[in-house]
Amino acid sequence: MTKALDYFDPAKDFGGDLQAAFARSTAKFFIAAFTSDWRFSPARSKEIVRALLANKRDVSYAEIESVEGHDSFLMPIPQYHALLRATFEGITV
Repeated sequence: MTKALDYFDPAKDFGGDLQAAFARSTAKFFIAAFTSDWRFSPARSKEIVRALLANKRDVSYAEIESVEGHDSFLMPIPQYHALLRATFEGITV
């Protein structure tokens, strides 16, 4: 699992071009980043957001203050849970 996280690169099959990696996507995106996350930093999340916006994709971004590092998404952070709830409530089938 750790290796998969370490080597995850959505642009790998697109010559390192993240914009090209998302060019054919049709989903709506919600990107949440935690200020203390060292594995997937806010800077990396913002790269994804920029690539999605360059492709005119529907994307929402939130940067959440946390001291819990990479495990922040597992913690009871009210702001994060409220954002997730709002995102899930907005999903229509």
